[in-house]
Amino acid sequence: MEHKMVMNIGREFGSGGREIGKLAAQKLGIPYYDKELIVLAAEKSGLSPEYLANLDEQSVSSFLYSFSGASFSMGMRLNSVNVLPPADQLFLSQSEVIRDIANKGGAVIVGRCADYVLQEKCSHLNVFIQAPMRSRVQRVMERHNLDQRGAEALITKTDKNRANYYLHFTGEKWGDRRSFDLILSSVIGIESAVDIIVDYYQQVEAHLKK
Repeated sequence: MEHKMVMNIGREFGSGGREIGKLAAQKLGIPYYDKELIVLAAEKSGLSPEYLANLDEQSVSSFLYSFSGASFSMGMRLNSVNVLPPADQLFLSQSEVIRDIANKGGAVIVGRCADYVLQEKCSHLNVFIQAPMRSRVQRVMERHNLDQRGAEALITKTDKNRANYYLHFTGEKWGDRRSFDLILSSVIGIESAVDIIVDYYQQVEAHLKK
């Protein structure tokens, strides 16, 4: 079965959202994009992949995104990229790539404000993965070899960065329930979460084809 719908996944840090997205893409047989967007954005913009990687949503300083979301205009075009601040250069390039991906057919895209970038397209599904703090702390401790205090600090910092990133480029609140079609807690387990998301995706897609 050929899938045409794009699934955008937002996630709390430590919720397992990236893993869930990757497994869901595998089960659906559609491409998965996360860090891959940096390479594609570099190809489109002519900027260095290493340069763009340093500006990725995972590593940006929360200070950089403390400004109003109105400071960024989605009306800017790719040929204006070199006159933009560095982080805006990356966002504009990635947005062009995200739209190209959506035009080609089904895919899973993690983060990068993809839900906002594709808001005018009807064939997409917005999913948000969350989890109780205790679960997130445990996962981050194991994945990053941190103690509890270190894991809690990293979660707080990363979620704040993501919220500021989203606000800067969209002018909207990160994780707002009104922005998502499905909100799911990974406390039920990664595999169970994947099964629910895949089933929901298939049901929505079947409904759109009627």
